[in-house]
Amino acid sequence: MTVNDIVLCERLKGGDVDAYKHIYDKYHSQLYYYALRFLKMPELAEDVIHDVFLKLWEIREQLKPEYGVAGYLYKISRNQVFKLIKKISVETELRNKVISIIEEQAMESEASLQWNEYAGLLGGAVDQLPPQCKKVFNLCRQEGKTYEEAAQILGISKHTVKEHMMAAMKSIKKYFRQNADIVFGMLIIELLKK
Repeated sequence: MTVNDIVLCERLKGGDVDAYKHIYDKYHSQLYYYALRFLKMPELAEDVIHDVFLKLWEIREQLKPEYGVAGYLYKISRNQVFKLIKKISVETELRNKVISIIEEQAMESEASLQWNEYAGLLGGAVDQLPPQCKKVFNLCRQEGKTYEEAAQILGISKHTVKEHMMAAMKSIKKYFRQNADIVFGMLIIELLKK
């Protein structure tokens, strides 16, 4: 540290704008490259250095001239750089979480819409069934009744329930082959087998 640095610091402490400008001219590029080393982005480094010199002006009355101004500048620079890095990492983490939530919701919405579309197709297929077939299908597949329970409810034999279910499944499969995309239609057919 030179006598000149001590004098500049004393003058700055007293509010001398010319001393401030001299310090700015002397240290700006050094501090800029110091910040750039960490931040890797020129515009961010320039913003940090701008903040450093504003902070220096704000704390000028607290300066101790015997320490010179360089130590203050580098300490303020380091703090500003780390503060910015922390802010960027928090913003990046938050942005990534928001993007993840949006993507997840979009996928759920798309899946929900697709499922609703296929459920509508299944409803259309069931609506095309003859009345007794439809009753049997609704009891066995949608209400989860056994063939025996469906037979008792409808007052028909278990064998007749089985025949109606086979006819319903055949009709629904045909409907899906004609109306649904092949891959999902095959999936529905497999699900209906269970």
